[in-house]
Amino acid sequence: MYFQWKAKTFFTGILLFLLFGGSVWANDIRMYLDAARFRYDHTNTYLEIYYMLYVLPHEKPIPSERIWLEFLLNDTQKDSLLASSRLSVVIDYPQSEEPEAAVKGSVIKTVLPPGKYLIKMYRLTTKDGERVDSVEYKFTTSPFAEDKITISDLELCSRIVKNSTNTKSIFYKNTMEVFPNPMHMYGKENPDLYYYIELYNIAADNPKDQISIEAAIVDEGGNILLQKQYMRTRENPSLVECGSFDISSLSSGLYTMVFAVTDLTANYSVYTRDNFFVMNPGQPSDVEKDLTIAFAQSMFFSMPEAEVDEKFEQIEYIAPKELKKVYESLDTVEKKRHLLFKFWYEWEREGKGLQKEYYERVQYANEHFRFANRKGWQSDRGRVYIVYGKPSRIEQFPNGPDYRPFEIWYYYELEGGSTFYFVDETGFGDYKLVTSTYRDEIYHPGWESLIQDWLRSHPSYSPDIN
Repeated sequence: MYFQWKAKTFFTGILLFLLFGGSVWANDIRMYLDAARFRYDHTNTYLEIYYMLYVLPHEKPIPSERIWLEFLLNDTQKDSLLASSRLSVVIDYPQSEEPEAAVKGSVIKTVLPPGKYLIKMYRLTTKDGERVDSVEYKFTTSPFAEDKITISDLELCSRIVKNSTNTKSIFYKNTMEVFPNPMHMYGKENPDLYYYIELYNIAADNPKDQISIEAAIVDEGGNILLQKQYMRTRENPSLVECGSFDISSLSSGLYTMVFAVTDLTANYSVYTRDNFFVMNPGQPSDVEKDLTIAFAQSMFFSMPEAEVDEKFEQIEYIAPKELKKVYESLDTVEKKRHLLFKFWYEWEREGKGLQKEYYERVQYANEHFRFANRKGWQSDRGRVYIVYGKPSRIEQFPNGPDYRPFEIWYYYELEGGSTFYFVDETGFGDYKLVTSTYRDEIYHPGWESLIQDWLRSHPSYSPDIN
């Protein structure tokens, strides 16, 4: 079992904001940031960055205000700033009697080579003023496979206009206007969840061959609530799939949309998923009713603060990035306990025993992958072990006179077969992940240069994932 850490996105954080009655945003303007990766060519990724400002209503009239935003794109591998920009937005503050808050949003598009990146969005006091609020989004890019079906990220949208003639719209692509919903919030005012996704390497020798497509909405317990299943022929090299679900009947709470494609000829599937939140005042959720009793019976109820802090730190690889900001804002150990409990409560609804298994992997990593003052779970091998579990096979290449020590970890069941390459560049046991064939991990096409001498002495060697 490997942890689908990407499935736990921004909206677990929203549940916690509601639970504790607080917010980490200032001045009634909440900022949301999202992104989606699409194929550009055989190496590079086409990235769309979506941002939104959600302006809360006021009881008294407030004049319009011009605010400034700053965007930074960083290459975290090279610790360098790739691009920055500032723009202004005019905010019209709604009054409390108005039916909904004001929303401002847009999209930024760019092309990136393989790597690890961080997008930061700041709100400034003035054009050249101080930063008063921020959100960030971390992601990796790697080449889309060319020898099997692959898919883009799933883009959740507020609206899609098909056969649009507005080709100058910033939201226009593939004959449609696709309006993103970075907040991933749906409810009474927007009861239709729209989605957009691209499929690659679809064409087959026999164009009458078919692929199976499934789109589904599942609840926190993994139960399928809404579902679509259909077939597509394979005469085209790529496909665009879009559609919608009417979520007006769903109770308030956290849900997941899953999109899966199955190659019926080769008998394998690829899928992606993303979370969204439903706020339906007429459909109250029953989830919170069980929390009080469950919390009192959990190990977190009386856990010492130091242990709570440590266990929260260790969920870094699967927790939404916004959760850390919430955690740091809490002023009592009781609130910290409840937040950590709520996090694992949601995970356990997806599968019993996930919490136990996760911390057992942390313990194993600490015992086997520690280096100097760095704990084992904080190492590259520790992270991979914690997120994806025990490898199917490990090849170890100890230190030699002409090459650095390295390890290759094989996961046969991960995305049809994936490998992770770790190199000890110092020779003292500090193994770093230098590249991986798994799409969501680092990809470094020139990693072989790190063990060039070893490869020269073993010209017939080829990693085998079969």
